[in-house]
Amino acid sequence: MKRADMVRYGAEQLFNAENAIELALCQSATLISELSRMRMESRMSAVVGQDVLDSAADVIIKLTAARRAMVLTHEHLNGVKVQIGCGAVATGDDVLKPPKTVEAPQPQGLPVAS
Repeated sequence: MKRADMVRYGAEQLFNAENAIELALCQSATLISELSRMRMESRMSAVVGQDVLDSAADVIIKLTAARRAMVLTHEHLNGVKVQIGCGAVATGDDVLKPPKTVEAPQPQGLPVAS
């Protein structure tokens, strides 16, 4: 397998894993939201299902940690791509990425009043 093909295939697998974690976050947040909404609509005490809400919130925390680890994995794979001699390789869709560095705004002088 050519290195560029390897990078493309690896990137595809990475995107699939990233999207799976993101979808799990979305679904878990929806679960919490809907359970809370149903409890309120049925006029049940907030005591009912608190343990469920606690464990579901723990899932969100753990999925957020998994997402953070996947972002770090993405960064490390970019380093591997450079190590094996591959430059930019076009993959995936047109997902927008934030700029690597943000330029600090230049200080402006005070306007002179006349």
